[in-house]
Amino acid sequence: MRSPRRRLKSRSNRSGRSDKGGFDRESSSKGLFGIGKGTGARTPIDGFPAPEALEITPRAVKAGDTWFRTLAIVGWPREVSAGWLQPLLSWRGAADIALYFEPVANDTAARHLQKQRARFSSSLSKTGISDPMMEVAATDAEDIARSIARGESRLFRLGLYITLRADTLEGLDAETYKVKVLCSSLLLDARPTTYRALEGWLSTLPLGADQIKLRRTFDTRAAADCFPFATGEMVGHSTGILFGRGVSRTRMDAGGGGGSPVFVDRFALPNHNMLILASSGAGKSYTAKALTGRSALQGDEVLIVDPDDEYVRLTQALGGEVIREPTQAAKEDSRVVCYALGETEEARLHEAVGQALGSVWQRVDKGPVRRRQVVVDEAYLMLRENPEASYLLWALIKRSRKRLCGLTIITQDLADVLSTTLGESIINNASIHLLLRQTEKAIDGIGSAFGLSEGERNFLVAAPQGQGLLLVGGERAALKVVTSQLEHGLCVTDPAAQLVAANR
Repeated sequence: MRSPRRRLKSRSNRSGRSDKGGFDRESSSKGLFGIGKGTGARTPIDGFPAPEALEITPRAVKAGDTWFRTLAIVGWPREVSAGWLQPLLSWRGAADIALYFEPVANDTAARHLQKQRARFSSSLSKTGISDPMMEVAATDAEDIARSIARGESRLFRLGLYITLRADTLEGLDAETYKVKVLCSSLLLDARPTTYRALEGWLSTLPLGADQIKLRRTFDTRAAADCFPFATGEMVGHSTGILFGRGVSRTRMDAGGGGGSPVFVDRFALPNHNMLILASSGAGKSYTAKALTGRSALQGDEVLIVDPDDEYVRLTQALGGEVIREPTQAAKEDSRVVCYALGETEEARLHEAVGQALGSVWQRVDKGPVRRRQVVVDEAYLMLRENPEASYLLWALIKRSRKRLCGLTIITQDLADVLSTTLGESIINNASIHLLLRQTEKAIDGIGSAFGLSEGERNFLVAAPQGQGLLLVGGERAALKVVTSQLEHGLCVTDPAAQLVAANR
């Protein structure tokens, strides 16, 4: 979305300091915390808590045992799209991020744009030389002025600040470098609030007071794309299989189908593993079967460990092999193999899962190298009590990449996944995470584990069946799983739904 360029001007505030100047260190501390340099803690004003002492340097503040440094965004990209700030908002480091929005009155905006257009026109006429950057800026200002005149848009002034914290100055410098690199990848220019370190820190506290006031002007659409709960569409890959359609909050077609199709090629990623996490009834097995069938039709070899016989119909439709005895070797020509354990006695189900994984591992490790996928549905809950099977699963996670194999784990309880080292390996060694609808009880843990914003957490709790968040590498997007009528009949699990699908 286009946004006009503007010069960041220095301006004075009521305390007499300017954006480019310093500040009275002692008076700032006294006015805000009721303490002075070299004094003990005093009663905080208005009931706000106050640290016992502050150590203020030109580029950092120390409160208690923690160092803080604030970065202000002074350079922005020319165009933005929905969810473009998500990589910054989901950064897992110790940081507080504040985003200030201030509406600009339409008459003020009109005067501002009129002056801008006049300045651009004057500059272009004086130089007599084509300046592409100046021409683009003039066109942007013209478009926004017309949009405001028609009542379709208005202007907002945005300020974005990031406060980092660490136990030492060396650690703070390291965190600062990482965040500046991340900002650069988003075409953001992040600068420390030098000689205004205290004001920068206060601007990111939950006080709602922007004491830095480094702002950039955006129009309505560009400002809306900066909201923390906005999730953009994923670019995806030019190869791979269809995962679904993007769910856009700003663009929904008449049928509610969402945005553009999203294709993902797991073999184009650093590792080829995927985790599907969802509450009961959210559509995780349905989604896994749809993706498995598309992979098989693309030519991948698919090996399935199926404790509940949910993949039998799909395997048969694909011309694959269904094996009831987990120690039985599959035929060499079989490209889809399902170890169906639904008829296994409950007492030996754990053992059968381990045997099925052993057969799968032998085929992956000793067979010819080809694109393979191993699907383990709801098996992790049983692997906790089976060390041998746990080792085989760990081997698949760690070593399958060298054999051009990707592992797909489907489960509904993140607590079980995170409770062991193996579970952490599943998350850390999966390039694809598909999070479908979650319960309110589980959303806090999932939000912390995957760095979700508040809006994304709310979306997952209220998501309809078959919708969720797709996380691929550093990208993420809201997604709706879509299937054809034929796929739906093979993927649906509910008996009543199966009957309806069969009668279509």
